[in-house]
Amino acid sequence: MKSLIIFLCCAALGIVAVHADEFHLVETTVQDETPANTPIYVLLVPNHISGPAGGVVISPVVMRKFDGQKIGQIISDAVARGLLPKGSVLHIDPSPVMNGPTEVEIKALRDACEKIGVTVIISATA
Repeated sequence: MKSLIIFLCCAALGIVAVHADEFHLVETTVQDETPANTPIYVLLVPNHISGPAGGVVISPVVMRKFDGQKIGQIISDAVARGLLPKGSVLHIDPSPVMNGPTEVEIKALRDACEKIGVTVIISATA
């Protein structure tokens, strides 16, 4: 009986893992640009490809500024098109040498993501 319960729990966790993704929004710079400390943001969206080949392809979206509403709309579109599952987790990875987005900007992104069932987590910086 215990084995059956453990098996069912593991199967349920496996199903949850298949239906959610963790993805990242990375703050970085363009190395050949002056000044080199001007941040850009790269959203690494995992697109789930349907069909016989299946799989996941990472589609980077590069932005010159942090706009929580715009980023939220990009994520919302990916969820609506079935490329990104609801229940996913977005990790914001700020640069340890830059100021990062403001609390107001992050709140706008959290609010937009909350409406579509995506959780936002801010990663610790080094």
